Amino acid sequence: MELRSIKYFVAIAELGNISGAAIKLGIAQPALTRHVKQLEGELNTILFNRFARGVQLTASGREFLQYANRIIAEVAQAKHQITGQGLKPTGSIVFGASPTISTILMPRVVSDSLHELPEINLKLIEGRSIRLYDSLLTGLLDMAILTNPLPSYKLHLTSLISEPLCLVGIRSALPRRRLSSLEELESLPLILTPGMLFLMNRFQAGAKLNLKIIAEIESIETIRSLVKAGEGITIAPSTAFFEEINKNELHALTLDIEGLHRDLVLASRTDNAHLPGVRELSRIVRAAVNSQMGMGLLMGADRSTTRF
Repeated sequence: MELRSIKYFVAIAELGNISGAAIKLGIAQPALTRHVKQLEGELNTILFNRFARGVQLTASGREFLQYANRIIAEVAQAKHQITGQGLKPTGSIVFGASPTISTILMPRVVSDSLHELPEINLKLIEGRSIRLYDSLLTGLLDMAILTNPLPSYKLHLTSLISEPLCLVGIRSALPRRRLSSLEELESLPLILTPGMLFLMNRFQAGAKLNLKIIAEIESIETIRSLVKAGEGITIAPSTAFFEEINKNELHALTLDIEGLHRDLVLASRTDNAHLPGVRELSRIVRAAVNSQMGMGLLMGADRSTTRF
């Protein structure tokens, strides 16, 4: 049963005349008659009584007209909502981000969402990127900002920003020059998040390295305290410590190792990426990245980056 046949049926019922409906619809009368006969065949009933001066709905036709009007209205409403042509997006979105990303981006994202998407109930979940990735695949999350994710046909991925990685620590704990190879990291006392350790292990796959990991800590705030106390060095984008770097409490030394960087990617499930709420929140996230992690902030971090 075709939607256009249903629309043709409604037009004939409203006008009570097939020839008049054909003129209004811009379709040849024989073609319109074929659509009516096709509907009657599919429904196994007669929809119109034919008279010399027009047509009149049968009892079955009157009953089908109620369904036909609802079908047309529902399709129009669905098109309105899904294409974003309707009212402001509504519903709930569960969004995931790592603690470091949350600190930098999410206050701006949540604030803008409250003003621009008042009918969206936004729930924020923090976690490691690998956990957020799994939660997206299992449907526990609708959207997330991921770090260097593997592609999946279940996910719609949009690149946000690529950041160089730095050694971050107090000045006396950092090497006196920039490092250009993984081997030069082996002697450094590293304090890493599980996510950064996973990224390093994936990057050095096949290489025989023996990194000196003195602590693996999930809490970025704990790492921040230990690094400021001189207990070790961490590896992170400078934006993760931009306040401490700008205050000269910590210093950053960019790693000149080709291919070693953090790629932030906005991910949504392929089954919801087209929804208006998801599309609008994606726009807000991209704007927040440009504002909070764009050239202005990065340039500020660069001015405080250690250069020996």
